[in-house]
Amino acid sequence: MPQPGFPSPRGEDYIVREIADLKRSIRELAAANPFGLSGVRLQNGGMTLDGALGITGTSTIHGEQTVNGPLTVTGSLDFPAGSVSDTALANPVQTATASNGVTNYAIDTTSTVRASVTLTVPAGFTRAIITATATAMGTNSGTAPDYLYCSAIVAGVNGGELYSSAAAGLGVGLAAPFNPTLTGLSSGQTITVGVATRAGTATWTAATANQASISATAIFLK
Repeated sequence: MPQPGFPSPRGEDYIVREIADLKRSIRELAAANPFGLSGVRLQNGGMTLDGALGITGTSTIHGEQTVNGPLTVTGSLDFPAGSVSDTALANPVQTATASNGVTNYAIDTTSTVRASVTLTVPAGFTRAIITATATAMGTNSGTAPDYLYCSAIVAGVNGGELYSSAAAGLGVGLAAPFNPTLTGLSSGQTITVGVATRAGTATWTAATANQASISATAIFLK
């Protein structure tokens, strides 16, 4: 500490200079961005990150978040039920329909596919809900009562025969539904859906009343 009557070795204005240096340091600290190298820019009311952000652990965000650009998720992604509408998804479901039929044929006693259709799996879909309806009509040309059998067949699987009786010389009609769900499908794969018929004990001769048809609808899912 300088003694009265002796000049200070730092100069008479050193206190003024110290205060000026201190003020300058405060201004520089206030203007500095300690996170600049990481791409973080602080601003009034928010923060901007120019670069990559890595989070190790759990992160919770309260409020809205907007992502302008691609978002890659390498783990599971859970949404509350009903939070994503179908309109927000890119074609989550596609459908296909087809029908075919035959008439004026002989109905023998061997279950045979009389008419069929094919449905093609669209690209990107792996499952299908099939709604198949097989219908048949026929006239019993024999001299004794007999039965007409009908079934729908999807991808080689018989959905089960249904039957109806017909007196000699009379006609009968019936329908057989089959609604399976197919999985493990691939793009471009074809699904064959058909109607099979047979008589019970004797062949029914060909007649215009002998008809068989198949109608199929597929709902394809990803």
